[in-house]
Amino acid sequence: MTAFSGPVRLSRFGNSYVLALLVAINIVNYADRTLISVLAPAIQQELDLSNTQVGAITGIAFALTYGLSGLVLARWADRHGHARILVAAVATWSVMCVLTAYARSFTQLFFVRLGLGIGESGASPASFALIHTAFSDRARPIAYAIFSAGATVGIGTGVAVGGWLGSEYGWRLTMMIMAVPGLLLAFVFALTVKRPAKSAGGPRMQMPSALTTAKAIGADPLRRSLVGAYAMASFAYTGFAQWAPTFYMRTHGMSMKEVGATYSISSSGGALLGIIIGGIVVGRMLVRSAPLALHLCGLLAVCAAAASAAAFLVADRTLSLTLFAIFGLAAGATYAPTIALFQERSPGESRAFAGATMLLIAIIVGQGGGPFIVGLASDLLEARGVQAPLATALVIASTSLLLSAYFQFAAALSTGRGETSLAPLADGAGDEVSV
Repeated sequence: MTAFSGPVRLSRFGNSYVLALLVAINIVNYADRTLISVLAPAIQQELDLSNTQVGAITGIAFALTYGLSGLVLARWADRHGHARILVAAVATWSVMCVLTAYARSFTQLFFVRLGLGIGESGASPASFALIHTAFSDRARPIAYAIFSAGATVGIGTGVAVGGWLGSEYGWRLTMMIMAVPGLLLAFVFALTVKRPAKSAGGPRMQMPSALTTAKAIGADPLRRSLVGAYAMASFAYTGFAQWAPTFYMRTHGMSMKEVGATYSISSSGGALLGIIIGGIVVGRMLVRSAPLALHLCGLLAVCAAAASAAAFLVADRTLSLTLFAIFGLAAGATYAPTIALFQERSPGESRAFAGATMLLIAIIVGQGGGPFIVGLASDLLEARGVQAPLATALVIASTSLLLSAYFQFAAALSTGRGETSLAPLADGAGDEVSV
């Protein structure tokens, strides 16, 4: 672990202002990528797409470029400045969101989603590195939690606002309207945030090669397990984010507006609460004892698996939404501690690239696999005459959370008994910034 010399001031408005911008960008990021889930039935009907094709557009097309281009952009960010790459990424995906409105076929929609994946791939690694730059050891888990909460709010916003706009103005105009906030945020961020070339203070160090960084992650049992836990949770979460709205429309007879008003509150509300609790409670526990915090994350993942499976099996709509909120709370509480510990164990000179490597695997397994496999499984089950094929496919996807729990427990064992996960602060470090 590299030494950290203290937080760096990134804006004349303070680092809390920078975090607020990063959260807003993360909200727009996930709103734009999730938007297509609530609009999927309308898109599917107009373009005559199968469930498998919808899964390919929302999963494989996005994941192909998101993961791979994320490595390239993260490398550039480590070398040329995280803020600069972040601004370019936000502007790119916003433009691609506009172009989605002009797609007239499966092929066109597929390639536009490839472009959107390129734009969005640069946001999270650069944001992780900027947060590590701006906040002290004590504040980072909470800062990561607040940032991660933006993803949950974004998913809920994409479903809620997308459902309302889609029902009022159609899916094409909705895509164009939702691109505007990203363009505005890119402009504001470029004007008000400095562009440090490195993700941490201290002397400038030689940047290790991409292969060296990837090998180091693979050789580290702790980071390897954290990547596995994050990836398997992402498989379930992205699969649910894409197909749960359709499930509630088909199985519980909810309209697009009802999904936006109820499901989005249930899923996002639970996850938002869980992420904040995880950042504060589990994050503080992480500072004192990594094994204890990671064992708790494993137990939470088991609870999330049980709650999500039950949500897709019960007949009562209200009970189903309540269970889905419990899933979001339990799963969400594991995200920020997992990211914080992984980032802390990554060298500062390649922190964005290390984060992008983690995201690459999570995206391939989660965004690439979740929506596509749920859609494919649903089609296969329906062809075999299985009742409620989509619900059954979603229950199957819930089992990935048990694998996430396994990796959390493995991470706990790899830390060593009683080891403190986050290095103690240097004298005086961290007093400059608080969350």
